[in-house]
Amino acid sequence: MFATLADPEDAEWFAHVLEAAWKAPLGEVDEGELMEILEDFEARTGAVDADDPGSKGFSVVQSAMLGVSAIAVYLNPSPARAEMSGQTLQTILGSFEFKLGGSEFTITPNGEKEEVGRLQKLERDAQKSFMETVHSLTGDQEDGRLDREFLEGLRETCVAVRDEIKEATMAVADLSGWDQE
Repeated sequence: MFATLADPEDAEWFAHVLEAAWKAPLGEVDEGELMEILEDFEARTGAVDADDPGSKGFSVVQSAMLGVSAIAVYLNPSPARAEMSGQTLQTILGSFEFKLGGSEFTITPNGEKEEVGRLQKLERDAQKSFMETVHSLTGDQEDGRLDREFLEGLRETCVAVRDEIKEATMAVADLSGWDQE
């Protein structure tokens, strides 16, 4: 999502952020570099207007925050912060669903379960599968058995979902006129 919406220089920076987030559990990135990424993110996003959930700036900052949050959670494990990242992605995807669906509101009667959009369901299912795979390898151990081969395989399972979200991001950008910004 970020790489699709951001300028090429920022997309390159974000590729580095994601690479560091994937390498961190293997101990291949030192804590100082991870802290620099967090500080750099703060500096990069400080001046971005990201208050409007329907704006390009909002989607850019929030999607970058997902990668940065992975690093923050690695440095300071917090289930609440990890869950908040999932909710952030659900919010972004929900706004995309709204735009792709013609920006029509639907009212859910009191007591009925709110319908989840296709992108949100796709992400929830992928997240559930991801967590089940990690848990099957690590069990309830404090010190899991994550190695490069496992993480690369896990990363590969994310490609199809990433590609679908990228397609939706491009469609939303087109519908919103963001490619003109």
